[in-house]
Amino acid sequence: MANNGSAQHPDKRKAGGHGPTLEDEVVFLLNVDPDTDVDDGPHSPADWWGPFAKAVYRWEVIRGTAAPVPIVRGPRGGLKLAPKFAEWMMGLPDGWVTDVPDLSHAEQLGRIGNGVVPQQAYAAFKYLMALS
Repeated sequence: MANNGSAQHPDKRKAGGHGPTLEDEVVFLLNVDPDTDVDDGPHSPADWWGPFAKAVYRWEVIRGTAAPVPIVRGPRGGLKLAPKFAEWMMGLPDGWVTDVPDLSHAEQLGRIGNGVVPQQAYAAFKYLMALS
């Protein structure tokens, strides 16, 4: 979830010799309006996700919650990665990071991006315990 300046089209980022960030992918490759009101149903709109729809659907089933809107409007109107979406993708409980008082947008994404997916940590720990 690294930040490498403002979001750029992934092809432009690659042409500059860098890999695209999650924010690049979400802002430029998904069909999402940040002002969309989402139903409280079990799944987000499938047309948001393009080629990622199956993976998002699977994670929604595993998590038991619909994916939140993945983008938000920044202070100058540009689109940015939504911390709530990053938190959801990482498998964290809703609000685990995003409800912490006084954390900026960038600080929330930094904390989430530097974290560990709890389900992966559990699986790794369980595997290691079985080896001993």
